[in-house]
Amino acid sequence: MMSMFEIVGITSTDLTYSASFEFVTREKEENVVWVVQMMFKLLKSKINMPKVVVTDMDTTLMNAVATVLPENGAILCYF
Repeated sequence: MMSMFEIVGITSTDLTYSASFEFVTREKEENVVWVVQMMFKLLKSKINMPKVVVTDMDTTLMNAVATVLPENGAILCYF
């Protein structure tokens, strides 16, 4: 079963943009960790790395973000 992840960014003027789309074979934690690692690997050379990551209530995604970015804050989106 394939799953698609969309990583969305937000600008300082509250506009959103699609940062990346990823397809993984399963929503296993190691696959989601890989997705988050690859996204931030692309951003590594950028000056303004995100300080906060907003996720939904997906525990696999929350665990992956905590694994890859333990020093970053995490916020749950209830919208």
